[in-house]
Amino acid sequence: MLRTLGVLGGMGPLATASFMNQVIALSPAKNDQEHIPMFIRNIPQIPDRTKFLMGIEDENPFFELKKGFKELTSLGVSCIVIPCNTAHYWYDALTQNADVHTISIVKSVIKQVKVTNKQRVGILATTATLNMGIYQNAFEQHNIDFIEPNTQQQMTIMDGITAVKAGDLNTGRNLLSKAYESMLAQGADCVLFGCTEIPLVLATQAKQSPDTCLDTIAILAQECVNWAYAGYKKSAHSLSNVA
Repeated sequence: MLRTLGVLGGMGPLATASFMNQVIALSPAKNDQEHIPMFIRNIPQIPDRTKFLMGIEDENPFFELKKGFKELTSLGVSCIVIPCNTAHYWYDALTQNADVHTISIVKSVIKQVKVTNKQRVGILATTATLNMGIYQNAFEQHNIDFIEPNTQQQMTIMDGITAVKAGDLNTGRNLLSKAYESMLAQGADCVLFGCTEIPLVLATQAKQSPDTCLDTIAILAQECVNWAYAGYKKSAHSLSNVA
């Protein structure tokens, strides 16, 4: 049987739905039964990650994240993933001594950058993700050059992300498209969609110029598919040998 995937989502709901759709679309299933079984925890009431990390709000999201992690573990999932970049600030704390496999969106991105031999990555992300160095630290550890937005560009990016979360996709698309183009103009050979709201409105760019886009939702979804079906093929092979 295919191993079960647990999704600690809701950050935000559209990103979680997109992630689930991409896992399904990327799966090499020939019928219903060959798709990956998933438990989706889509609870949007997890406190705002960016506002807490920037000191705007006092409620620490970690406790709700930990609660969700434990709920998914209790369901017997084989792997837990978090389709939210900013939430990966707590990834190590959440996964410490965990009795379940996890896949990091940050590590998945690093793997993709190295496989595709990207030299200079422009970062589009929440202010908290930038301030915490979630991607910058990882890039530095792997000797990957990167470009950070300036203050004005970051305001545009945050306005775009906020618009997407509010359901105003047209405004989000216009603002984030400008940010994407500015990163390329500054010499980036690819642009990281370092917030899972960003790919929702830059799908055209990802389709027309895939080499210049690092879609974190798509990258994480592909890693989950690879993990699930690697185990499935191994299990099927063992059963055929027994038979």
